[in-house]
Amino acid sequence: MVRESRLTRKYIFFVLFIVLAGMAAFVGIAKWVTSRDVIVFDSTMIAFVQSFVSDRFTEWMIAISFFGSIKWIAAVLIIVACLLCWKKKYALAIFLLGASGAGALLNKGLKWFFKRERPDILPIVIEKSYSFPSGHSMGSLLFYGSLAFVVLHLMRPSKLRAIAVFVFCLFILLIGISRIYLGVHFPTDVLGGYSIGMAFLFICIIIFRYYEEKTNR
Repeated sequence: MVRESRLTRKYIFFVLFIVLAGMAAFVGIAKWVTSRDVIVFDSTMIAFVQSFVSDRFTEWMIAISFFGSIKWIAAVLIIVACLLCWKKKYALAIFLLGASGAGALLNKGLKWFFKRERPDILPIVIEKSYSFPSGHSMGSLLFYGSLAFVVLHLMRPSKLRAIAVFVFCLFILLIGISRIYLGVHFPTDVLGGYSIGMAFLFICIIIFRYYEEKTNR
């Protein structure tokens, strides 16, 4: 029996559209952050988000931000990758590690290139690295986005699968908001992290799908 190809034209065009849209959005935001017009937008958004500042809320935001930290992502990546290898899902383990690992290097390179200083509007926590694009936002999108892809790849359609993907998406959104709330990122840093992260994630997905197709897995 001939195995039906997963790389249909519609699928390829959809993935390429997401990649190009993400890259275009990132380029647009990158140009925007070098202009004076962005100051009004960033300042307004920061003021709105930080209008909710309270001791209890700050505790929650710090906790949420931790779920986008390198320490947390690295620890969970190792555990999940080991579980995938135990189940002999080696390609998925490499996909998961590669997307987050290469994405982290890309983020550091982009930060070094743009050298944008962090906001000085009510910083609740202190970060010393450059600001654009947000590492937490980009990293969480790649990490939780990759996990969502693994869940979609392994689990049959069900309410549990839908709930898991929804939770991953919610984490991505909340982590981005937490970075603005804590005063360590401009909103445009977060949007830039999301856009380039989305583009890179789908590049990783199409590479994985191509590998599947060539190895008939």
